[in-house]
Amino acid sequence: MSKTLLALILSPARLLQTSLATLGFLLSLPAIQAQEVRVEERPPAMVKMSPGVYQLGKMRLDKGTRSLSFPATVNMEDGPIEYLLVAAHGSTHESLLCTDVHASDIHFAMLLLGAKGAPATNPQTGQPPATARVDADSLRNAPKPQGDSIQIIVKWLEDNQEKTAHIEDWLFNSDTQKAGERGPWIYSGSMLLGSTFLAQAEGNLAAVVLNSSALINNPRTGNNNDKIWFVHKNAVARQGSVVELTISLSSPSPQK
Repeated sequence: MSKTLLALILSPARLLQTSLATLGFLLSLPAIQAQEVRVEERPPAMVKMSPGVYQLGKMRLDKGTRSLSFPATVNMEDGPIEYLLVAAHGSTHESLLCTDVHASDIHFAMLLLGAKGAPATNPQTGQPPATARVDADSLRNAPKPQGDSIQIIVKWLEDNQEKTAHIEDWLFNSDTQKAGERGPWIYSGSMLLGSTFLAQAEGNLAAVVLNSSALINNPRTGNNNDKIWFVHKNAVARQGSVVELTISLSSPSPQK
């Protein structure tokens, strides 16, 4: 990949000025991977709604707050989980939320906001990140997730009243017998396996239990234990409720 194309990936300002044809090529590239891949879809058309605010399909991007919002549905209101968010073809039997917004579109929008994702290699081994396979051994030896620090907020209507929660309030840790600890999540940006963008292919977008194929990972203690995370049934919105999920970058804005 040329230096010019790499600069486009890492610079939101340049990306906003680039044609959709070029952006269509970029949308499946994690920011951490400098290699060409085959792309079968283009990102949704970007419409300016107000200064710094853009609509991209069902997503709303706000450059001022460095945030991305899109709809999701409460998929479970009780039971064990390994994911915060999946697509319809993802692991819906173990996910709190489900969305029909594509992983590649979310990643495209996060690049526009300046996200970089995780490094292309594990700093401890110098090797590419682990594959998406998750088992007891891979979880036990999983390195600390790396990438951009983000906050995740949900808004929804309940009995005609608007409510807001930190997404971790909807998690329950059976080890601590408490809700998930409030704080940042990690935007890892998923990874490529050959020419396949794994988050798009597998539909697993935000993981509570570490998964290198997910766009987002959990940095909390116990993130390598797939037995302790449950839906916080006393806090979560009703199953089937439509929520607005907002991801906000909390790391410093990139230099221009």
